[in-house]
Amino acid sequence: MLSHCANSQCSKPFLRLREGRLFLVQTGQVTEPARLGARAPASQRKPPQRVEHFWLCDQCAHEWTLVQDESQAIALVPLSRTSHDQKETAAEAYRVAIS
Repeated sequence: MLSHCANSQCSKPFLRLREGRLFLVQTGQVTEPARLGARAPASQRKPPQRVEHFWLCDQCAHEWTLVQDESQAIALVPLSRTSHDQKETAAEAYRVAIS
């Protein structure tokens, strides 16, 4: 459950959906697939995906966004950086900074 801004430097609590920006991110398959409907043949069924929710407050959403890198990690990236290489560099720097 969401409780606060995804920016670790911000402590604003999550109160309303109309404030800030909500991110829904597929983070992989559910480890124990639930029973899938019997209507579709087994070869056409997709395994259930796990979805995580992240939220940035209004102030942070004007300066930052969240991206999912190749290792499926979620990183906070400045909006001013637009190229893919810059996002990866910023994501790596942020992961190192919060470690």
